Amino acid sequence: MNINIDEFLKKFNEEYKFLYDHHDNVAGYSEAVDFGDEFIKKHKDFVTEFCRYRGDILSSDREVAAFAFAMEEYL
Repeated sequence: MNINIDEFLKKFNEEYKFLYDHHDNVAGYSEAVDFGDEFIKKHKDFVTEFCRYRGDILSSDREVAAFAFAMEEYL
């Protein structure tokens, strides 16, 4: 995947903040979690690189949804 990891992290953080501020009550949240789970399984190298760069794993549904919403920009 040819994604600027720094820009992706910025987008991820924006999406995470939006979800946090709205208590995860946003359209497409459940679908984003499902998509994120599947994406993580299929693209382990990118996800591993992202987690290393971020300094933390994706450990919650909110983080997986934020990851998926951020990924929409690149698919």
